[in-house]
Amino acid sequence: MSTADNLQQQSLAEEEYSYDVVPYPSHPFRQSHPERLASVGNLFGIKPAAIENCRVLEIGCAAGGNLIPMAESLPESQFIGVDLSKKQIERGQLNIDALGLTNIELKHMDCTDIDESMGKFDYIIVHGVFSWIPENVQEKIFEICQKNMNENGIAYISYNTYPGWHLRGMIRDMMNYHVRNLKDAPRRIQQSRALLEFLAKSVSADKGAYGMLLNSELQLLRRQSDNYLFHEHLEKDNTPIYFHEFIERAKNYDLQYLGESQLATMWIGNFPKEIAQTLERIAPDIVQREQYADFVRNRTFRQTLLCNKDAPVSRALKLESLEGSYFTGNMDEHAEKGKMPQPGEPRTFANPVTRQTMTTQDPLVIETVTKLKEAYPCAVAFDDLFQNALDKMVDGVIADASKIEALKRSLATNLIHMTVSGIVELQYNPSMYTADIPEFPKTSAVARMQAESTNRLTSCRHETVNVDDLSKHLVPLMDGTRSKDQLVEELKRLVDEGKLVIQQKGEKPQGISMDEVMGKAVDEVLKRLANASLLVRP
Repeated sequence: MSTADNLQQQSLAEEEYSYDVVPYPSHPFRQSHPERLASVGNLFGIKPAAIENCRVLEIGCAAGGNLIPMAESLPESQFIGVDLSKKQIERGQLNIDALGLTNIELKHMDCTDIDESMGKFDYIIVHGVFSWIPENVQEKIFEICQKNMNENGIAYISYNTYPGWHLRGMIRDMMNYHVRNLKDAPRRIQQSRALLEFLAKSVSADKGAYGMLLNSELQLLRRQSDNYLFHEHLEKDNTPIYFHEFIERAKNYDLQYLGESQLATMWIGNFPKEIAQTLERIAPDIVQREQYADFVRNRTFRQTLLCNKDAPVSRALKLESLEGSYFTGNMDEHAEKGKMPQPGEPRTFANPVTRQTMTTQDPLVIETVTKLKEAYPCAVAFDDLFQNALDKMVDGVIADASKIEALKRSLATNLIHMTVSGIVELQYNPSMYTADIPEFPKTSAVARMQAESTNRLTSCRHETVNVDDLSKHLVPLMDGTRSKDQLVEELKRLVDEGKLVIQQKGEKPQGISMDEVMGKAVDEVLKRLANASLLVRP
């Protein structure tokens, strides 16, 4: 074996050891879900595989926290995850066995051993891996995307970027210097935090640009978990890259830039008007424009989607781009207190999560926003949104087909703008959850298993949701076999066994029967679970 091979094996052994000693949390990442990847692909015209019947590979799957919920919700699709951490793979396999899933396999293996014998995939996910591996393994990632991806496949790769990581890299260098002689992981973490506190006290935020930037980063790191600090800053490898360099390397493997998993980060309309106009003038090419946008934002992290170089990517978004589409949205209206909006007046709406706002007088858009809020968190088909708006706006039937087509194109244009600006979300499949309370409520098997030990559950939107203790105790019972009345009886049992105490505003309820109290408690839990996308569609 050559010296280079020895060094590579040594590097891999160190990586395996570090993730076994300090396991990285294994959670769902909504931005990496095939639903999101397919949405970007469909919007830009490449027609990827339907998520209901696809093959998915995740490199760096840890214990399967991202992949296992996908496998449960998409039983006709196939999932393979690989990771170097033997302990995490074993833990994930135990969960797979407990859930009885047969469409997923986790492999303890080096991704450099992946070859064409593993077959082709429609979606390849590489989250939290690329920046933390040696350059030769990074090249292997590109090669896998080239050789193991179907014709209209999509690869998701997240990575640290410059220029934002120049400052973080400086702090990383300081911490690694401070712990250079320490081998014990807990001790390295403890001493790194001690250094951060020392720097925070020694360099005040009012000491010029350096002090301001340094303290901003220090405050961020103070809030991060030990495993984040260890793997983000104390690992041997952490090599950020400029976006344009990443794309150039991808091109060497016949891959092209599709877009970002978070579409709103691509829309220069989110910049002030003068900046957006300048970006359009100096960077007509999308890769150049994205790179200049990174310079303006001081961007630190990307979630980039790649596809084959021959995939027919089209940036000309129009009505046809929304064929088979669905939308979700939960916009709050900003209005003067006590004032009813009048027809024709401008109305302002805001997404409470992304904090993006829009003002419109268009009745098509206003009716659509209202319909989306009523249906939230469930998605509504574009055709249904248009028909609803038309029914609300028009008294009678429009005989002129060209007028109907013009209105439909107008709504499509507005919804595309709302999507790329982060006001609404786009998908190309119906929601896998329900906002209505079924006769026999059911949560996912993954959520039921998680609720046995934690309040952090994976929703059917592939997000982590924190639930209250009452919900945590009831979720494991919601397997689709119990009615609401039966859930009330189960709640009585939990109270009788002393596992739960029913209180109202911190006190035991007075002047009301316990049956009534428990019935209301179950109703409230079911409503909260529905709003959190935790109830599976019947």
